[in-house]
Amino acid sequence: MELTAKSLVLSLVTALSFVTLGCSKKSDTPKSEVARFLWNEQTEANAKVKVLNEFGEPLESAQVLIGYAQGTPFKGNFLTTDKNGVARIPTDWNAKAHVTVEAAGYIRQTLLSQNPGDISLKLLRRSAPARPEINGKVTGLPVVNGDKMTDFALVIPAMTRGDLLNFDLNAVISPYSDTISVVGQEAKIPGNVSLPSQKESYLFPITIAKPVYRLTSTTLGAKRFFAIRGQFPFKKTIDEMRAGKPFYDMINNFSIQGGGMRDITLTQPVTTLDIPGNELIFSSKVRTQSAAIATDEVQMVVAVSDVAGTLAPTDIKKFTGESHLQLATLPNKKTYIVNILKRQTEVDPAATAAAKSNRISAALSIHNEAIKPLFLPLVESPTVTETSGLVIGLPSKPNQAGINALAVSASISDLVPFVSGTETVINVNRRWEIIGLGWDQSMELPNWPLGDSAAERRIEINFIGSTTHKGAKLDDNLIEAATHVTHASTDF
Repeated sequence: MELTAKSLVLSLVTALSFVTLGCSKKSDTPKSEVARFLWNEQTEANAKVKVLNEFGEPLESAQVLIGYAQGTPFKGNFLTTDKNGVARIPTDWNAKAHVTVEAAGYIRQTLLSQNPGDISLKLLRRSAPARPEINGKVTGLPVVNGDKMTDFALVIPAMTRGDLLNFDLNAVISPYSDTISVVGQEAKIPGNVSLPSQKESYLFPITIAKPVYRLTSTTLGAKRFFAIRGQFPFKKTIDEMRAGKPFYDMINNFSIQGGGMRDITLTQPVTTLDIPGNELIFSSKVRTQSAAIATDEVQMVVAVSDVAGTLAPTDIKKFTGESHLQLATLPNKKTYIVNILKRQTEVDPAATAAAKSNRISAALSIHNEAIKPLFLPLVESPTVTETSGLVIGLPSKPNQAGINALAVSASISDLVPFVSGTETVINVNRRWEIIGLGWDQSMELPNWPLGDSAAERRIEINFIGSTTHKGAKLDDNLIEAATHVTHASTDF
């Protein structure tokens, strides 16, 4: 029974995590109040770089580098912002160059090959050394003992368009696990799952219970969380697990039925937040088509709805040979469809560690049953060369007829061990984000050491494409234009 309780929840959580890679792309979703990047023709003799925090407030004493290293390509290319968050660049900046910005406590940002001009960048905060915890119960779940169904809920942070470019799996699958007792045996499940106490029968009566969810945030401040509730047939799913079926063969057992949302401002190390699971009812249905994929690939499909300016998944299914699937969604809301492509061997729980990968391709569009999904090919892992600076070697371009190349992005993160109870959890803490237009084959980063970097780091890369745009500016228009992403990573 230990394997069943653990695997059932892990299966659902893993599948739902794929939503965030592509759920923030369409122009109908609300724009953020402050653009992440903005370029304009310069209005004075000196070009200006303005550095803001996530609230649009100026950051004083941020460091700005134009080019690959201090003094290259011109003297005076390493500057500090004033009280208005502005650094005025020497007139020697007269050709394309990388623009890199860093401020204490924030993730470093590099914009590749920028023309001279007035640039505004919004930096995001680095992960807190001790991550704040949120815990509580998901209320209003329709538990009926002995109904042969198991009720559960999953609590996740709200997702926005910006999450497309740098996906953090730990934001959805909590790396922190909790232990429950099933017939005297211990089972570990992700902390952000809530299982209200309920009794079912499998040869004999069984009680399972973990009503309190638990997850962490990378930073303090204003946050939004969704609780997504559903059910699975208890005995049927257990039988399939005992027969050795992998999770992607059982996803269609799960019924996602509704959820709830709460906003909160985190100010303390631990915050209690109960979230209703019955405020949103996913009572409408839509049909979607399967894609043409290889025999060794797996396609999953997720319905996503806009809820108060952020996006929430309302259903998830796996294609198993049928041409169409029916998905639950919110009534009277525009439905977005996220299609997800993985290699079958890489989602099989029996795969070796070497065979597993976070390689994934995702595509998003407004629901249209008449359109057959199209994917960017899955790509191999990037390579890393450390010389005077880091050089990220990108895999072969994922060319696909009908999908235009927009941009490539990368992130460098510290992999930091953290002891949680009897387990050691690896936190992925972002340190450096990079983005540029087009699909180059390498990224030569500035010679700017990361300082107190961890012994082990991870590089993640995304090729970003579009079926609706042939090009985009390096600003929020890029996020709105993007419809396809293919993602891979490597540790070094």
